[in-house]
Amino acid sequence: MTSTTIRRSALAIFLLMAIAVFALAATAQSTPPWSWGPLLGAISENSVALTWKTIRTVGFDFSYSLAQIYDSTGKWEETLTYEGHLGIAEIWLHDLLPGARYRFQLVFYEGDAVYPTEVGSFETIDPAARSFSFATYGATATHPDRHKLVADTIAAQTSVALVIHSGGLVEYPTQEHFQNFFWAMADLGRTCPYLTTIGEHDRDDELYFENLALPSGGGIRDEQWWSFDYGPVHFVGLDSTLTDLSEEASMQEQTAWLREDLDRAQDQIIVVFSADALYSASYDSGENTRLVMRWEPLFREFGVDVVFSSSVHCYEHIYVSGIHYITSGGGGAPLESSQSDSVPGTVFRRYGLLHYVVGTVADNVLQIKAFPVATVSNDVLTLSASGRSFDTFIVQREN
Repeated sequence: MTSTTIRRSALAIFLLMAIAVFALAATAQSTPPWSWGPLLGAISENSVALTWKTIRTVGFDFSYSLAQIYDSTGKWEETLTYEGHLGIAEIWLHDLLPGARYRFQLVFYEGDAVYPTEVGSFETIDPAARSFSFATYGATATHPDRHKLVADTIAAQTSVALVIHSGGLVEYPTQEHFQNFFWAMADLGRTCPYLTTIGEHDRDDELYFENLALPSGGGIRDEQWWSFDYGPVHFVGLDSTLTDLSEEASMQEQTAWLREDLDRAQDQIIVVFSADALYSASYDSGENTRLVMRWEPLFREFGVDVVFSSSVHCYEHIYVSGIHYITSGGGGAPLESSQSDSVPGTVFRRYGLLHYVVGTVADNVLQIKAFPVATVSNDVLTLSASGRSFDTFIVQREN
């Protein structure tokens, strides 16, 4: 082989290596630098919280504007600029107008590459509002594709002011499982505030509190249990998973907080979220005795109207002592088999059904409707998102 041939061969190898390196770099740059978000969280009259996660160190702009201005001009009123961020981010926007709709967008910068997210929207709470709607569902672990079906159906079929997940987000609190969760509810969480109640497998790691921006209350980061007002409704989210003797002090602290919180909400419709159901036909005795003894006396004393749960993966509507107990565990997790026995006070129940619930408030009246998404039989889904409710009832708060 001549020296010219050797030089040509070496040059060819060098060029191939350069092309390979360039291709790898181009691939890395073409992959978005964030893994989930932005996700809307806690909302008030003049503020909102958002979270997201980046997987590479990047700069970003967060822009927002009143919807009417952005929609008419295509321009942002405010832009916040940050450099060199990596990991979970949480941002709070303050000094917003009450009862106003806003648009927002994240734009990430990595070298010459620009990665914009889709434009999101939210509406701050109007303190004078007497009517609005909210959606709730729960038990979304294991099957992110089914969870996405439920979340996308809510986004397509409703126009709610906020969504509250009643617990059971993930099967294990790992980065991967939370990423699947956020992938499934991405469109819903970008278009209305999305709040959660902690479930049995959600809390075994700090990720739950790092990933989510929740209303203030108490416990870990003041977000383990929480409450807030939206118009004439007082929402409460509880941690029903405090079962160990080592957690008794925390449960007592939460129960004392609950008493004080409910006492301040006497003139409002009161809606409570507890991942573990107080009543269900899936319990041997028909009730979660620990929670019934702990919380039901307070629920009765202070006039709680509805309690939503999700630990049992079916739909149950049980009416006990003037309180509607709704188990809505059809968010995508494996579903319960039907029970032959029923709990005293059972109004309605459905098994083998992915579903969600919508509450609509008008002055002192709360209407609850449960909607189907798909039936599941022998692991086969049959779409049934007809938009017609399969259970409806009304709660009226006396003035």
